[in-house]
Amino acid sequence: MFPMRWAWLATFAIGCGHPSAPATTTAGPQVQAAPSEAGIDAARLLEDDLPKLAERAVKLYQDWQRAFSEAGTDCAAATTRMNALADANADLIAANQRLVHAGHDKIKAARVELDKHSAEVDPAAQAIIQGPTMSACKGDPAFNKALDRLAGEG
Repeated sequence: MFPMRWAWLATFAIGCGHPSAPATTTAGPQVQAAPSEAGIDAARLLEDDLPKLAERAVKLYQDWQRAFSEAGTDCAAATTRMNALADANADLIAANQRLVHAGHDKIKAARVELDKHSAEVDPAAQAIIQGPTMSACKGDPAFNKALDRLAGEG
């Protein structure tokens, strides 16, 4: 099960990053969609904005690398930080899952966009995979559950 995460980590960056900025409002009557509808609409827009997805992927990888660097080999701290990243990026994780199922052409276009940021993403991903946190915590069930959440599997 753990080796699947290595493959996932390489492709996950297609659709992840930091949370969206809050929406601005205008004067006049406002109609709000139900929370579930609003979240789905926002994620759909995000998965159709591949440059934004790539930028946000860079941010997520940098945040994730920083979280692991700060946690070191403290699996509980790393788990807490990954769960916080998953919470903050729930819309992106959902958009990524839909993007993965969107078809070959869309996935290919997303990878092309992400490749523009490989100089930023690759070192962060390598530090995440090869760092002491992953090595020390790979057998920790809570850590693996948090990792699954980031992968959109949990």
